[in-house]
Amino acid sequence: MSNKISYKRFDFLQSWFSIVIAFIVTICLVRIFEYTAVASKFFIANAFRYELVGLLYDVWACLIYSGVLLFPFLLLYYINKRSAAFAFHFVNVLFIIMYLALLVVFSERTRPFDHEFFTRNAADSWLTSKQMLTSGFKLYIPFIIYIALYFVLYYRVFKRTGVKRYLPVSLIFLCLVSIFLIQFAMPSQNNFIKAGGYYLECNKFSFWIKDSYNYFKTKDKNTVSKLDNKQLESEINFYQKEHPFQFTSTEYPLLHLNNSKDVLGSFFNLNKTPPNIVILVVEGLSRDFSGDKAYATSFTPFLDSLSTKSLVWDNFLSTAPGTFAAHPAISGSLPYGRRGFSLMSVMPNHLSLIKILRLNGYRTSFMIGFNPDFDNMGGYIRLQGTDFILSHYGPKYKEMGVGSGGWSMGYPDDALFSRSFEVMDSVPKTPYLNIYHTATSHEPYLFEQKPKYEKLFDEKLKTIVVSRDIRRTLKATKYVLVTFMFADDCIKKFFADYAKRPEYSNTIFFITGDHHIGSFPSTGNIDDYHVPLIIYSPMLKAAKKFYSVNSHNNLAPTITSLVLNNYKLPYNPKEVHWLANVLDTCASFRNIQSMPFMAWSREINDYIYKDYMLSEGQLYKLTPELLEEPYTNDSIKKHITHLLENFKIINSYVCDSNKIYPPEQNLMPGTKELLVSFNDSVPKTIFTNKHDTSLMPDFVISRQYKYLYVETSADVYLASPGTENQPDFRLALVDRSGLNKKYLYWSKRDIVLMTKNDYQPKKWNHVSTNDMFTLDDYRNYNNVVFELALFNVRTPINLKMKGLKVNIYGIK
Repeated sequence: MSNKISYKRFDFLQSWFSIVIAFIVTICLVRIFEYTAVASKFFIANAFRYELVGLLYDVWACLIYSGVLLFPFLLLYYINKRSAAFAFHFVNVLFIIMYLALLVVFSERTRPFDHEFFTRNAADSWLTSKQMLTSGFKLYIPFIIYIALYFVLYYRVFKRTGVKRYLPVSLIFLCLVSIFLIQFAMPSQNNFIKAGGYYLECNKFSFWIKDSYNYFKTKDKNTVSKLDNKQLESEINFYQKEHPFQFTSTEYPLLHLNNSKDVLGSFFNLNKTPPNIVILVVEGLSRDFSGDKAYATSFTPFLDSLSTKSLVWDNFLSTAPGTFAAHPAISGSLPYGRRGFSLMSVMPNHLSLIKILRLNGYRTSFMIGFNPDFDNMGGYIRLQGTDFILSHYGPKYKEMGVGSGGWSMGYPDDALFSRSFEVMDSVPKTPYLNIYHTATSHEPYLFEQKPKYEKLFDEKLKTIVVSRDIRRTLKATKYVLVTFMFADDCIKKFFADYAKRPEYSNTIFFITGDHHIGSFPSTGNIDDYHVPLIIYSPMLKAAKKFYSVNSHNNLAPTITSLVLNNYKLPYNPKEVHWLANVLDTCASFRNIQSMPFMAWSREINDYIYKDYMLSEGQLYKLTPELLEEPYTNDSIKKHITHLLENFKIINSYVCDSNKIYPPEQNLMPGTKELLVSFNDSVPKTIFTNKHDTSLMPDFVISRQYKYLYVETSADVYLASPGTENQPDFRLALVDRSGLNKKYLYWSKRDIVLMTKNDYQPKKWNHVSTNDMFTLDDYRNYNNVVFELALFNVRTPINLKMKGLKVNIYGIK
């Protein structure tokens, strides 16, 4: 009997050892894929050395993982040997798939995937995934190769190899030691001059686990609920002392006098009528490959030539490395909220450039090449009372890069610009604010003319003089850079066509990127936010270049000051909440901005102050080229850390408590008229295998209104656990004049992000949201109704709901 047990024990050890070794070798060989697909993109010398050292951390991660699974495998093995082996293989394959997926994200963003999984809107995460999945079959090749390799190594090599008894025992010992020393399973970031080296060396699964653990450990650290009134008052006083404004309130900590000087007017020969303002936000446009002295040389020749006739800020920054932060910063200089201002379920009262110019007679439009509700941009833009949002192109225009699944990012930039001119020709010729957001240079980087630009790229690469490392990076990111070559030509034609328009002579153009594109490597932490700013106008007296540091947050204060200080207009707010002041027009390098940045993960861990940057707890000194160097100064680090933690508290307070701007300031485009108040107080269980289910009777919209404003709230209890694959609230405008519904426009809200605080699984959660729809586009439809429904791609929809309230207002 004892011999039988001993044999079975050894048989288990041999089986476990063979599976684990096959798994470890497979994960180590994944480094080959990482080196060829990712390391080649980094501006780092000796990338191979980082990958080689990284093998140690890969083995360490595998030992911890295998040690954790040892006892479940042992238990299952004694129950059923075949089931145990199958389960272990199954889990290992899932791990390999997940690990390769982490590397794919790393390849696209040049930064390992972090706890964003727990903070981002599930719908937008799925959209980002689809962008990658439509990139072609080659994306799936590593998955096929490494899964096959794992089984080949197991069945053809290690299972057939005789194993000495001491080898499995030694491996178990190493697993237990690895678990015991888990705190050393990641390299220390302090040992790296460039973050890229750290990212290459660390194990990406370990990075994700550690970052997610730290997120949950500290996510409530800076919540206002933990402060008493005296502590909150102290934080507000510190914030106001550290920022150069005349603050007027402690209840509204950001509120200050609107007394900023106009810093742009003197550069222009302004006309008697207010200028048209055009803000061109180019998706992913980065300083690394655009503009004079671009680190990797420039691939935007037209923008470069335009810069020689413009006001240019070389050291300009976004507030985040993603689209989600761009428009609230550019048009509102707004705080960041928990996940980005536009992603708040109910956005607090606030000012914006759009509201101010609209109240002064400007016609406002948002021209976008893709789904305006990506990252809820559309929700934010609609709540400004924007007169027109481009969402329909018609059969004349062809979407770009339709993959095998029939999905496309949107319309190419030439289509966006052409369609915008059609819109402009169909509306009154008043002064206007037009905000553009392009699409071509977004994943999956597919457009019809791509072969032509790939040839142009190859020709350019033959003529430029760059280092071997940069040349390697350019080749690895060719698929990205060709989109900017195309986008640049589209912008060239856009300006040529604009020059033929009568209002061109009285138009000022602001050109910037929404963020540094993640698919192209950054030179350092500050470079994650480095984008161009070009201001051009036929009215410009002379070109000039500025090296002072500025950001998206400076644009709304600057443009409003330009317009309001040079023209007698009816609405000029006495107080504003801008996070930043007007643009710094110092020609030499300096930084007078004191500002934080929000990461992909929606954490606020980076901050610049004077010539310093605090990033992920590390202090750096900024150079005139906007690079950073490690720097040691405990007093400066302590002060910037205080500034950072203080901003988190102020940000939480003003956003969660609706204390950005006083609600009595009526900034709506007109008076709200309550049209219907729907209340359903009866608790109900909603279970359906349909993709959508209506929550209230359809509301017929009267043609006399220009805007429809909607508020809705309810208490919900979701039957299925977790935050993924939960239903959305869908707010839609529907044409009911025919036999079938025709959805004219809809906006969706992820139900788990509609809570004011974090969603609580298996509990009742209060959810709420609001939205505003411009109705001018739908005048030609005879029977337009508003529909509120639950929607989910996956079925069934299963939840409990009570206390549903819906208020619908009309604004003429």
